[in-house]
Order: sequence, then C-alpha cells, then structure tokens
Amino acid sequence: MLNKTPKAYHICLFFCAFILSCSSSLKQSQKKLPLRFVGPTLSKGVDTSGSTSTPVEPSSTFSAEDAQVIAHLKIENLTGKHQLRWEWYNPDGSLYCASRNFPVGASKGRYLPQASAWHKLSVHGDKAQTCQGQWVVKVFCDDALIGSAPFSLQAPAEAADLIQLPKDLSVKPYPRDWGLIIGIEDYAHLPKVEYAKKDALIVRDYYMKILGVPEENIIFLIDGDATKARIEGYLRKYIPNNVDKETTLYVYFAGHGAPDIEQGDPFLVPHDGDTQFLAQTGYSLKTFYQDLDNLKVKKVYVFLDSCFSGVASRAAGMLVKGLRPALIHVKDVPLQSEAVVALSASQSGQVSNAYPETKHGLFTYFLLRALRGEADENDDHWVSVKEVLNYVKSHVSRVSHRMGADQVPAIAPPLEILKDAAISRVLK
Repeated sequence: MLNKTPKAYHICLFFCAFILSCSSSLKQSQKKLPLRFVGPTLSKGVDTSGSTSTPVEPSSTFSAEDAQVIAHLKIENLTGKHQLRWEWYNPDGSLYCASRNFPVGASKGRYLPQASAWHKLSVHGDKAQTCQGQWVVKVFCDDALIGSAPFSLQAPAEAADLIQLPKDLSVKPYPRDWGLIIGIEDYAHLPKVEYAKKDALIVRDYYMKILGVPEENIIFLIDGDATKARIEGYLRKYIPNNVDKETTLYVYFAGHGAPDIEQGDPFLVPHDGDTQFLAQTGYSLKTFYQDLDNLKVKKVYVFLDSCFSGVASRAAGMLVKGLRPALIHVKDVPLQSEAVVALSASQSGQVSNAYPETKHGLFTYFLLRALRGEADENDDHWVSVKEVLNYVKSHVSRVSHRMGADQVPAIAPPLEILKDAAISRVLK
C-alpha cells in the first residue's frame, strides 16, 4: 500500500528532479499543432547534456543490481499548461509508488516544438530490488493515461558469482593466523541444513585469499567430522598448542543451533548432537565463547550462520518435537572481552534463512560480499567490523523481510562499546 505522507514518500522512492528542456527558444504559435507524446522509453540512464534529454542504454529487461530504471518521455508541440505524473506498478499489480504532479507547459500564445521529461525508479539498494518480476510504468497527463511500458526486473545473472573469488587471487599470508571452519549440512539425527557444505568451502577460499590465513592453518570440519568430541578437541587441545598472543583466529559455523527448553540457554549442535539431550550432546554457546577467550590470542572473529529459535536453520520444521517457539525465551550470551567478536546470523527467536537464489545461506552470502569489499563505506580500501555489521544487517534484513521470515544479524560485544578494527582489505 502506498503511504502518501511526505516522509514515507521519500523512503518509498528516490527520484530525480523533473527534467524539461527545449530544443530552441520559445516561438510564437502560428498554427496550433496537436500535442504529441512519444514513450515512455525505458533505459538504464539518461543524457542531459543536449538541448533535450535522451535515454542511455534503452532496455526492457533490468537486473536487481542495476542502479535505476529510467522512464523517458518525449513531448512534441507543447502548448498551454499541463500536469505530468508517473506511476510504478510492481509484479503483483499493486501500485508501488507514484510521483507528484509536475507542471509543464509554455507561456500563453507560445509553444515548445520539442521537450522531454523523465522519472527514475531507484532499484539497487532500495525496496524495489527485492520485487523481481514483471513491472509496468504508466504516465499520465492531466490525469489521462498517455502511455505505459512493461519491463522485467530480474535477479542478477548467476548471483552466486558475486562472491566467487578469482582463481589467481593471492594476498600476503599471515603465518600466525588460524581458521576453524565447521559446516554441517547432513546431520545424524536432524534435518538437513541447505548449502552448509558449499558455504564452508567458499569460506575456506576467503580465509586464504582475502584474510591471508595459510591453508595449512585451517581446520576444516564437514558433516561427520564435526562431532562434539572433535570440535572440543581442536578448541581445547590442538589450537592452543599452535597459536600465540599475535594470532588472529577466524571461526565459522554453519549448522543447527537450539535452545535448552527449560533454561533457554543456546547450544551449537554438532553432527552427532541430539536436541532431546542438548546438555550431553550439544556445545553450549557460553562454553564455546569461553573456550575461545581462553586461547589468549590477539583476536577471535566468530561468524555464526545459525539460530537458536528451535526452528531448523535453513529449513522448515522444528528441531524438537512439540516445541512451541513462542513459549521459549532464548538467553543472550554476553561477551565481556573484546578479544572475541561474534557476528551472528540472527537475533534471539529468529530463523537463519537459506537464500535459494544464490544457493547459499542468506547471512553467509552477504557476509562474504561484505568481506570482499562491498561494505567499505568510507572508501579507505579496508573493511571494518562496524562496516561488515552495517552491510549484513541492511541486506539480510531487507531480503529476509521479502521472504516473510525476518532475520536481523547481531553482534557481541555491543557495537556501542566495541572498538572498531579492520578485518579485510577491499578486493581490487
């Protein structure tokens, strides 16, 4: 539904100023010629350098990654005073937004032989980006329909390519840095976590090619290798014997999380975990963070593509039979030490979604896009903790809302008390 209050209007649509230009000075009308409209012509840009504006890259097919859709109107023999208005209709046929009425015309007794007008629908980074399908733009003059044009707004071709890294990419290695990657797609006793193995594989690529972690310093636990005993063993025995106070450790987990029904304590669920016996088979998130803090390294970055709502991550259904999520209060696990920074896919009670269009987890997909440089807000060629959080919150929230399953990433310690630091260099 279109909200017509001024504030909501500007949020709904970002548009450029109405453009009206003439090819010559005003002339006296010797013979009244019929007013004629040509268009609208759709394009990806507009050239305003001439006496009249012209469309740039005309098209009827646009990508969700395109910055805008331009609806260009050519006007001939303009006399008198008129009102122009644009209306944009999304794929379900409802009015997405409309411009105000723009006054156009010529002084009394004069005419413009040629003029042009255009209006812009902002796409990338705006709500329209998530409304993929067949759109229609309509143009009205004095409330009468004078033209319309359909266009297609599509998902980016091979959206997953936006996070694929060049094969020949290499960065300076940091021999003291380590990585722990846990990806559990096929569980022994629980529903599948879509794309978890694929996500773990590409995260390993990012650890090496973006973060500079040597391949031999990456612990890679997939499916049956990611048992409770092996995860705890690496964190409590193997890693402590190989890191020092100058080490940065990167930890990634894609799999199920679950709440303890009685206490509300969150648990990571290993491959062999059983949600009926979480205390015995799960890995308490509080203990997990404490084990990381006990390493006494320079920094630990934790990326959790999981949730603790009781709903299966990236899948429909419950992890515990008969569980009613509305009655479960999941406790937040505070992090007091800034040595451990944890970026989680969702907040308490929310679900961690898959992103089928990309064949990745929703959080992981935008996390990787952030790390490769898209989150660099200040253009200093580095991506910081705060920039990553801002980027993933914005994109994950927007896409999940379109899916009908709201998901808002969270960070601990709280951003207000967290000292910002660079994580990755922008990929050139």
